[in-house]
Amino acid sequence: LLFEALLRSPRNLIQRLAEPGHGALLPFLAIAFVSMLAFGTVLGSFAMGTQLWAAPLKLTIGLLIAGVICFPSLYIFSCLAGSQAGASQLAASLAGMLALAGLLLLGFAPAVWIFTQATNAYGFMGFIAFLPWFIALAFGFRFLHMAVSSTGAKSVAPLFVWGWIFLVLTLQMTTSLRPILGRSERFLTNEKMFFLQHWVKSAGESLPVADPAPAPLPQ
Repeated sequence: LLFEALLRSPRNLIQRLAEPGHGALLPFLAIAFVSMLAFGTVLGSFAMGTQLWAAPLKLTIGLLIAGVICFPSLYIFSCLAGSQAGASQLAASLAGMLALAGLLLLGFAPAVWIFTQATNAYGFMGFIAFLPWFIALAFGFRFLHMAVSSTGAKSVAPLFVWGWIFLVLTLQMTTSLRPILGRSERFLTNEKMFFLQHWVKSAGESLPVADPAPAPLPQ
């Protein structure tokens, strides 16, 4: 299966991407889509309510938008690195990176769920949410680097720069599409904010606890 090849033999899979008509783009996107929906549902269980569907929707859409936005720059930086990959092969490699990152997030999801039920602190929960993303993205970048290197890329620096661009964009997406962990009457906020500013602002806050129902008056 494709997801097993991503985890067990990525080098063999990368060789297949060089073949015409590999047909891996849509399956990779499907794996990324399903994985992010599942991980987003886990994060949505922190606040419950509408976040059970809003958080996975935002995370999935945000990741796909980040991939589309960063694809032109990936093509440019891969050319600067010496890659001979065409747009189709590079798009499949990017989708493979997202799929691998999604599968790793799926593996972290049960542990993350435990913490969503154990704390109300935004700062701690944010750390627990971002840590798997950093790890998953590191393995995703490794897959992308191998894929681009197999097409003749000699320089690492351009891909390293692109990796930082993609990482920062995904972090900003989590702020631009907020709330993801918290509750709000709005699906999206109208307030513009840099993600570091948002982290500092939310670090000391906690999820409001619903007031218990008042006890019935004695008859």
